[in-house]
Amino acid sequence: MKAKLSFEIPNPNILLYVFLFLITIPSFSHEAQSFGIFKCGSVEGFEFTNGHESVSIQDGASYAFDDLPGHFYVNAHVSGYAQSVKFDVENLDTGAKYSIIENLPHYTFPAGNGDWNIGKGNFKISATLFKKDNAEGECVVKTI
Repeated sequence: MKAKLSFEIPNPNILLYVFLFLITIPSFSHEAQSFGIFKCGSVEGFEFTNGHESVSIQDGASYAFDDLPGHFYVNAHVSGYAQSVKFDVENLDTGAKYSIIENLPHYTFPAGNGDWNIGKGNFKISATLFKKDNAEGECVVKTI
């Protein structure tokens, strides 16, 4: 003789609690971001690096191009919560301006750990930290 499996409809109260639980979690997460529960981080500083060697950048300091790591880029040190960084780099000698948005940590200029390709000179570098990808929800700006 075969045993029969019985099928019972789950208790409606349990189903209701599970449903409410599942829709509440994502809703809370979205509201938490909207109301600033996830506080913005900060830009702690900058460095010239190639991923293996690095030189910390000090505001107002001068650096010999030959003393910097080969194939270097600029890395922004970010602490706390952030989803993107916008770099604004200006060559103070020529007036040329460059802007990029980085959505992935490590936040670098040029994006994607590419080599510095804008030459030598005096530069002003600003990094703006954002709560969301694609430079939405500005938090803080650091300029050197």
